[in-house]
Amino acid sequence: MSVTLDGVSSLPGSEVVSTAAATNAMGQETFLNLLVTQLQHQDPLDPQSNEEFVAQLAQFSSLEQLVSLNTGVDGLYMATASMNNATMTQLLGRDVVAWSSEFHHQGEGATDLHFEADAPAASATVTISDEDGNVVWSGEMGALDSGEGTWTWDGTDQDGNLVEAGVYSFDIDAQGANGEEVTVQGQIHGEVDGMSYADGTPIPSISGVEITLGDIVRVETTNESTSEDET
Repeated sequence: MSVTLDGVSSLPGSEVVSTAAATNAMGQETFLNLLVTQLQHQDPLDPQSNEEFVAQLAQFSSLEQLVSLNTGVDGLYMATASMNNATMTQLLGRDVVAWSSEFHHQGEGATDLHFEADAPAASATVTISDEDGNVVWSGEMGALDSGEGTWTWDGTDQDGNLVEAGVYSFDIDAQGANGEEVTVQGQIHGEVDGMSYADGTPIPSISGVEITLGDIVRVETTNESTSEDET
């Protein structure tokens, strides 16, 4: 059984809201100081009219309300962010499918590369690179069917030597029967075994490969977890 994950997006950093609140608070204090200074130095022979004074007080009241509103938004963000972070931990231990051209190679044996083609391809070439962008292996894949597919890399470089374990990336260049370009997008399949909050938003990872929540195509659920959810 699979569960699609649509419309999940990360929240902006709290520093944006906090900065805005600080800016409004400074404006409120400055406005009040200017108003008091104006009253202290007004011409006694030509004092400020009641209409102008009331208008300035109305502006001050509006500014004060905006500051209070911003404070409330800040609190709402903190509550929503906390709930969002707690919810994302439910991805830990789940098998997911996500858009990614990166994958982890164990250093021994073959590694399956997952992808999705938007149309059938008469021929395709795959290029595998290491973390520094150096090409490790490049060669023909043959014809591809439309939709999701898998191609197995034997874990060797262009000279037939086994490569070290690590994170690699791949790119597929495919053409249709008439030579037209066929879009092939890389995928990563695996269990979410890490969750980082370093940037303030949850970033899941699969064997060291970080993925964004928006790139998750679906979450795979086992029969065991399904039965637990139903009870």
